[in-house]
Amino acid sequence: MSYGVILSDSVQTLRRWLESSNLSPGNRLPSERVLARELGMKHNAINRAMSRLLGEGVVRRDGYKLFYAGAEKPQQSRFACDLVIARRSFFAKGYTKLARELGIELRLHQYDSGGDALSHFYHLDTPETECVIFEPPHLMPVPLWEPAVRKLLSHDIPAISARQAAPGVPCVDPDYTRAVELAVSHLRENGHQEMGLLTISPRSESGKEIVSAWKSLRLQKGLSSTARRVAYYSDGREDDIQMIMEKLDGDWKGASSLVIYSEHDPIVPHLLEGLARKGLRVPQDLAVVCIGDLPHLAATNPPVTTISFDAPLMQEVIFGLAQRLIRRRQDLRNHSSAARIRVQPHLIRRASTDAPGPMPIQATSASSRFSASSPELASTPSDMAADFAQLLNRRYPLTSNANESRFEQIDLGNFVNRPLNFRKGWLGDLPLTNFATGRHKIHGVPFVVLGGHAREDCGAIVFRSTSNKTGNSRALPSLLRIPIGKSAQAIYVLHGCGYSRYLSPFAQYDFYAGRKHLGSVPLVSLGYPPPDGDTRNFEKEAMKANIQDWWSDFPHLDFPHAWRAPVMEGKTEYPDRNVYLYTLEWKNPFPGRTITHMEITVDAEKPTTLGVLAISSLKPEPAHG
Repeated sequence: MSYGVILSDSVQTLRRWLESSNLSPGNRLPSERVLARELGMKHNAINRAMSRLLGEGVVRRDGYKLFYAGAEKPQQSRFACDLVIARRSFFAKGYTKLARELGIELRLHQYDSGGDALSHFYHLDTPETECVIFEPPHLMPVPLWEPAVRKLLSHDIPAISARQAAPGVPCVDPDYTRAVELAVSHLRENGHQEMGLLTISPRSESGKEIVSAWKSLRLQKGLSSTARRVAYYSDGREDDIQMIMEKLDGDWKGASSLVIYSEHDPIVPHLLEGLARKGLRVPQDLAVVCIGDLPHLAATNPPVTTISFDAPLMQEVIFGLAQRLIRRRQDLRNHSSAARIRVQPHLIRRASTDAPGPMPIQATSASSRFSASSPELASTPSDMAADFAQLLNRRYPLTSNANESRFEQIDLGNFVNRPLNFRKGWLGDLPLTNFATGRHKIHGVPFVVLGGHAREDCGAIVFRSTSNKTGNSRALPSLLRIPIGKSAQAIYVLHGCGYSRYLSPFAQYDFYAGRKHLGSVPLVSLGYPPPDGDTRNFEKEAMKANIQDWWSDFPHLDFPHAWRAPVMEGKTEYPDRNVYLYTLEWKNPFPGRTITHMEITVDAEKPTTLGVLAISSLKPEPAHG
């Protein structure tokens, strides 16, 4: 458990004890050691929590004695802090939230380039500036920004560097050396001896430290071939992925695992997609560990093991250091005494690391069964086809023993408005390449997808959004009433969405028997988790969704009554890739009643775009006897 979690839990435990003890202001409290025994906590945890409550004024100290001051916090003395941070930083929201909790007036100065960042320092070099926190561009060499920070210090303005160290500059930064040690130790414990490192340019201090630690580990542990496997990426896009694929075919051919620095760039989803296209499975063929725990890494396929730094803890330490520097301005010009606080990493184990070696695959005819019902996978590599077939051949409980004669297709011919296999079709600019029209059996449900080989042969109902407004030169609908006219135990929908936003409701399916409303299903997209989100709660929060963006860069999961249906797109003019549709199951609470129609409504003021490909109904089970 990280230090930040311990501190937060300890403070809450101590608060609850104070609230439940019926204390009056001025009552003396037991000593910290007595409280630690009574609450079953470590003394240092109580000490930190008590320091927080002393700072808030809930508790006061007189010598070695502690007294309850009252539940109401006194007016806190606020101080102002200027934060210079990248506009696209994953950490800005965390600073803002914590500053609000601590009563700190935080002023954001966001930059788009190194030059923009330095220009802020000239404007902040005034007597009115109380303190400056600077998160340097992660690829900007220290000599380019260090003089500007030192100038503030020389004018008695406290300034702190976050995440990058510089001589004579107060800083709070991650211990990357220890992070590399943790990653390598974890992989070796799982039987991996041959590893490769993928990191950012060594022009940055973090990049230099990671590479230095990697090479020193080679000397300490005798990993001579591992030390030579170092590659650098820029923005984590196609060129970088192609570079690492070529290395895995070349001088990295013997590597069984990768360590990836990923605190700033979302390279990992692109890399996992590239490995899948290459037929490499994670972790069976290649284990992956990331230094840096961005929230989406908990929901990739598979979830990625990370070496994590507690970002809220780091920010809290930075604000604490800022307060100390403000109190001790007279020391700012003494560069030899500049504080450097290193935040220690911890390991978060997930499914992307395992003992090396192939995972046995059952000798079933999964791929052949799949090819009969879903021709789009017929030409894919056998391992990936088998994995996808396994996902697609799962059955909902209601469909597990259902005879195909119980399914009936809902006719969408009057409503389809976009083709599948053409640009500017499907959900946007890119087509749903190689997804065959006709019959598919997915999750035990037969679906019939319309369309054809000409642009005018439409196969999907695409609904209006801020991202998509027209189809075949006609305005896209925001409301449709689709006749059903059947008794059904359940309705199944094959659909997809694009331009997804995190946990955003954007559409709804409603089912009717005449005027009687039988039930509804709000559609909630999962999207990308927010950069400052809590990775520990991601999987729980994700279950509020029931569909995800069709693009494979997004984290894809199964939801209750809504399962992913992967499509491997073949070699076309577009790059090889896999994408995702979803099926949705709605159980009719009144299976004896005829469902006359369903209504599909969307919020046309949101960017998330819904595309419906097929709808199938399941008749009630016939009566026996």
